Amino acid sequence: MSDLTSKNKKKTNLYAISGVLVSFFLAGCNYLIFLGLQSSPGFIFTSLFLQLVILLLFANHILNMLKIAGYSKFVFPLKINRMLNNVMLNASYFFVLFLMTSKERLEHDFVEFNAELTGANKLKYAAGEILILLPRCMQNSECKYNVVNNMENCTSCGKCDVKTIREIIKETGVKAVVVTGGTQARALVKKNNPKIIIAVACERELISGMFDVPNCEVIGLINERPEGPCFNTRVSVAELSATLNTLMKK
Repeated sequence: MSDLTSKNKKKTNLYAISGVLVSFFLAGCNYLIFLGLQSSPGFIFTSLFLQLVILLLFANHILNMLKIAGYSKFVFPLKINRMLNNVMLNASYFFVLFLMTSKERLEHDFVEFNAELTGANKLKYAAGEILILLPRCMQNSECKYNVVNNMENCTSCGKCDVKTIREIIKETGVKAVVVTGGTQARALVKKNNPKIIIAVACERELISGMFDVPNCEVIGLINERPEGPCFNTRVSVAELSATLNTLMKK
């Protein structure tokens, strides 16, 4: 398993569990439908199609878990993998109540699952192939200087994490941008064409962003929200630095 998410090894991942439950539940429903409608050729064809979809979802999920665990190197191509993960995540929302947990916990664990899966590739990247996307809400609310698109405007007061992150990117040469939202983030990805993105945001924004760039690897780092969502959020600078060290070519 990758060093990117070693802190999460001891915790059971809710998304991993719910994905298996979703696969078995859909397979069971499809079997019952097939038994009840087997006399109709049209419904048999539909049932077979559903079986194929369920098989793809289950195979993709199991292969992902095996890769994270270090037992397999094979997974579906990134675009297909991301699409199937999207379907699996949305189906998993229905199991939140059954598992006596919350939607937020499921999304949190999906982001971590994806980070582990990406880290399991153990690929190394040049500084120019990495793009770091940071949320506008990490800047201190009392700051009068605009660091969106240009972190050099930071005066290094130390009231937020912009100062420290700016020092990290100067040392590594990696491009980092503070963005106002998904539209600007997508435009930057299209312009810079990175091979991998390190994105810092809340769970919902990270998940939305991942599915917006199906051809690019994404590692999501969940921000800290000591004063509530979208206000004076924090970044785990240590985690960001460790992620960069793991990904970058020496």
